[in-house]
Amino acid sequence: MFNRNFLMRAALVAAALALVSCGGGGGGGGKAKIRLLNLSTGYTSLDLITNVQDDDDDDVTQSSNVALDSVSEYVDLDADNYTIKLKRTGSGSVLRSFTGEQLVNDTINTYVAFGEVGAFGALKLDDTQDDADAGETKLALANLSSAGNLDVYITGADVDLDDTTPVASGVGAGFQNITVDSGSFRLRVTASGDTSDVRLDIPTFTLADKGVAALIFTSTQGGTLANAIYLPQEGQPTKLTNAKSRVRAAIGAANGANASVQVGGVTVLATATAGVIGSRYTLLDSGSQAVTLVVNGTQVTVPNVQLSAGADYTLLVYSTANGPTTSLVVDDNRLPTSSTQVKLRLLNGMSTLAAPITLSLDFSPLVEGTLLGEVSDEVEVSSGSDRQLDVSNTSTAAAILTRTGLSLQQNSVYTFFMTDNGATPIGVLRRDR
Repeated sequence: MFNRNFLMRAALVAAALALVSCGGGGGGGGKAKIRLLNLSTGYTSLDLITNVQDDDDDDVTQSSNVALDSVSEYVDLDADNYTIKLKRTGSGSVLRSFTGEQLVNDTINTYVAFGEVGAFGALKLDDTQDDADAGETKLALANLSSAGNLDVYITGADVDLDDTTPVASGVGAGFQNITVDSGSFRLRVTASGDTSDVRLDIPTFTLADKGVAALIFTSTQGGTLANAIYLPQEGQPTKLTNAKSRVRAAIGAANGANASVQVGGVTVLATATAGVIGSRYTLLDSGSQAVTLVVNGTQVTVPNVQLSAGADYTLLVYSTANGPTTSLVVDDNRLPTSSTQVKLRLLNGMSTLAAPITLSLDFSPLVEGTLLGEVSDEVEVSSGSDRQLDVSNTSTAAAILTRTGLSLQQNSVYTFFMTDNGATPIGVLRRDR
């Protein structure tokens, strides 16, 4: 054991001397440095722990209580072979380990933690990049959001996305290094391959001359829009918060009435009858927005809606004894925790029935007691074909509707929208993602 440790340490010292002699690593003579950036919405306080490998050392907590969207100070370490561990503050269990980390003098790394409970991950960012050339900035891009692969555009304020090309396409979870012009620009991020599906729009995005930075995309409440973290090399993070929300409409008005819906002056659904649910979400400013509802050609007074930044919503139109009304329901479009699973929710727009309803899958109840004008919690179920959905009246157990031969695609999000046209039930299974 002594000989193996001696040889390993000798190799590390030789590597450090070689690095200094060739001028790499930024500075010469300094120890290794590490820090932790916490972008994990599932674990809002994290610890960074080290252990020297092959030396029977105890764990040493280097940084503790690192809060969400913040970065710890760098800690200095002697050159050696380490295991780097990330833990939730106050917990003994390790969320992620980096084993065999050969840290030599003058190496500087930021460990980036991300993800929700059950989907924790971490990346390592090299903080020893040389400055960019004059008039340029080096960017390390990573997409740690739940929005799927993204295209990144850095343009002038008024440039149409169809008239330009992304600086990076299909950005995923690993760091992707690019070089762009420095200056002040507009940052836009879209679903990969779809310029009309904007997931983040930052009007003023400044890139430093000769700068080096990371641009990391993170999740929002609804799961499809994105926020971002801009992290200058060895600097402090700046959060670029999404100011938009996404809204669609669903019609459950009684007696075959048709309805048109505008939110904030933007049409989200036009002249639709019971059973119609918007095929796409409309991107709107967050905050208080006026709703204009027209039913059978007559405007109906309904409340404004309050939209949270980064959220997805369905504005449900339905009828009560007092006439047409609306309710704003929150859509959680984050993908299932397992890629083989499906997320399924029940939206109750059965105005004529006006009773709570139950949804069963293959004869097993999934959600019970979903009230008129409300949506159920999401339930994760197994994907597969030839599935059967049954809807019943929760109060009486009377059967309402059966749908057979359904296919539920893995790693998808579905809404089963129930409404009626008089005595005729209507069930629409919509794949939202």
